[in-house]
Formats: sequence, C-alpha cells, structure tokens
Amino acid sequence: MIMFTTRIIGFLAAGLITIASCKSGDSLSNDQVPPADKVSLGLDQSARIGSQIVVRVESIQDSRCPANVTCVWAGQAKVQVNLSKDTDSKTVQLILGQDLQNKENKRPDSTGVTLANEVYKVVLREVSPYPETTQTTEPKKAVVQVTKL
Repeated sequence: MIMFTTRIIGFLAAGLITIASCKSGDSLSNDQVPPADKVSLGLDQSARIGSQIVVRVESIQDSRCPANVTCVWAGQAKVQVNLSKDTDSKTVQLILGQDLQNKENKRPDSTGVTLANEVYKVVLREVSPYPETTQTTEPKKAVVQVTKL
C-alpha cells in the first residue's frame, strides 16, 4: 500500500511539474492580429478577428454547378466582405471559381487590403453548403481568412 501511494504521489508531482513548466501560448496585445485567423460567417453576420479587425459578410452569391451534375461551366461563388479597423473600412469582392472579368489573371479568391496604415491579406477559403440538385434550407456561410502582412 505504501508503494502504491508513493507511486501515485510521484505521478501527481511529475504531472504538476509538467503543467507548471508548460509555456502558455503567447498572448496577443490589443493591437496584434494572429498571423492567420479564419471566421465562418453567414449573410449579414460579423466577427472580430484579433482585437481590432471586424469582418462582415454583405452578400453571398453561389452559381456553382451542383454536385453530381455535368455543367458547361463550373460556376462561381462570390462573397462581398467589409473589413474595418478603427474608423477605416474597405469592401472587397472575393470569388471562388473563374472570374471572367479578371483581365490581369489575379487570383479572385484573395486580395490585399490596407486598413489604418496596415496591410492585410484577405482570402475566401470556402462557401458552404456546396450546391446540390435538391433545395436545402441550410443558410450559406463563407469562410474568410485574414492575415496581417
């Protein structure tokens, strides 16, 4: 019994030392945005990224070819996003799929945005649910990633 108790105390001590020695995650100061932060938002929803960037989805248009259907064109999902920091705000349009109006061959799913003299990269990662041939009542959501450059 004494040997069992000694072992338990040893394991508990080792566990406490391990926990105490673990470095807690670097906490962010109020003016920093994590290196990459994603949010999933529905239409007219907004979220704060880091401590100062607010992301709001203003529109979601999805004309992608439904799953298990053969289409002439794959279609695209367009999301209009407003980003704001302090008193500065910008609205951008991001597209999943080919952008037929893109003459410069840029990636339509990402763009750079300058807010309050700081540059951020904004990327549209996903629009869900993916279209199907049957109607769904699930609201559209856009996954947007913002990275401070």
